[in-house]
Amino acid sequence: MAETSSVQAVWQGFDRLTFAAGETIFAEGDLGAAAFILLQGDVTLRAASGGGTPRAVIALKPGQMFGMHTLMADARRGATAATIRGCEVIRVSEETLRRKLEESDPFIRYWVDYLSKRIVDLSQP
Repeated sequence: MAETSSVQAVWQGFDRLTFAAGETIFAEGDLGAAAFILLQGDVTLRAASGGGTPRAVIALKPGQMFGMHTLMADARRGATAATIRGCEVIRVSEETLRRKLEESDPFIRYWVDYLSKRIVDLSQP
């Protein structure tokens, strides 16, 4: 399995989902209540800037997260996430993320809150 050791250490207690070849994980414009960590397989993010033809934004590698912006900014999905050959992911719900943060050290909560706000600020047009 292509999981990195750091991802292996944290995936317990989270939902593991499998998507078949050609499946869409979420679509641009959807409301989002979860982020994902790619364990194995492929995920490509595609966005249609200005309503044009969707173009590949990034091809993800195992261990990378995607879909976090909706949890941080209470925003709609800015891209479509799909798999070509199939994939396995960890689903991180908003509720689980909140619970994990509440269980963490106050400094870590501050750090994550600060970085989240910074990312939201930087992603504004």
